Amino acid sequence: MAADGPGPREVIAALVGEGAEILPGPPALEVPEASADTVIAAARRLALRALPRERRRQDRSGLPALTPDPDPDPGLRRVAAVLFVDEHPSAPAWSAADRDRLAAWVAVLIEQRGEDGVQDLIAVLGGRPTEG
Repeated sequence: MAADGPGPREVIAALVGEGAEILPGPPALEVPEASADTVIAAARRLALRALPRERRRQDRSGLPALTPDPDPDPGLRRVAAVLFVDEHPSAPAWSAADRDRLAAWVAVLIEQRGEDGVQDLIAVLGGRPTEG
């Protein structure tokens, strides 16, 4: 990108900050409709797998313990909400609380794996194998 123009972070921040207009048409994500619980569980599973071992709580068997909802960076949470949650075809049927929980887990996934994490989530939801 040219040095005199805004970078990707600035563009995304501007879109999130302005509350980009919701346009009619099909959702941007090519995934099947699903319940909020199903999508949250998939995002949570991938996010926990992406966390470094020292940041994971573990139960007695060594598996990730059930954890409360994460508290990711607020900016990443807004990006996750705008670019993933709002674009899911089932999102209009989900509660605000479910949408917020999903945004939190997707934000953790973005924090840990970036676009690769989001692409893995889309693959999992679409029934395709993941790269990571």
